[in-house]
Amino acid sequence: MDAIPPPAEPDPLRPHPLLERYYSDEAERRRQVGAWFDEAAPDYNWINHVLSFGSGNRYRREALLRAGLAPGMKLLDVGSGTGIVSVQAQKIVGATGQVVALDPSTGMLREAGRRGVRRRVRALAEAIPFPDERFHLLSMGYALRHVADLRTTFL
Repeated sequence: MDAIPPPAEPDPLRPHPLLERYYSDEAERRRQVGAWFDEAAPDYNWINHVLSFGSGNRYRREALLRAGLAPGMKLLDVGSGTGIVSVQAQKIVGATGQVVALDPSTGMLREAGRRGVRRRVRALAEAIPFPDERFHLLSMGYALRHVADLRTTFL
């Protein structure tokens, strides 16, 4: 009797096509994007502040409160970058809550630490390393455009 072959893995569901002008495959994309973010990390916050005309922190705080974040809760900030959302979330959850900043860029996480983000984890959105932890809220902003596979990310 012939063995039934396993189902074929579907092609990755990318948020946008691979930008072959900058990288030819997924491994090269990860290296290049990582290098860009590590290099930009020291200047990222002031650029963001200028481009938002200084309104970013207030907007982020209000968005977190509208989403239901409150003292004592746990938030996972996926693709946290320099921690601009994480900082606002820490202020809201207070000493009894917890915020975890997750990002693949060591440069970005280093800047998040300088901003006062207490718990920083280097990881990909596609492989969140918390199988037994539970969070009340998850935040993910522009980082969604950098995941390799939307199916894997949202399983």
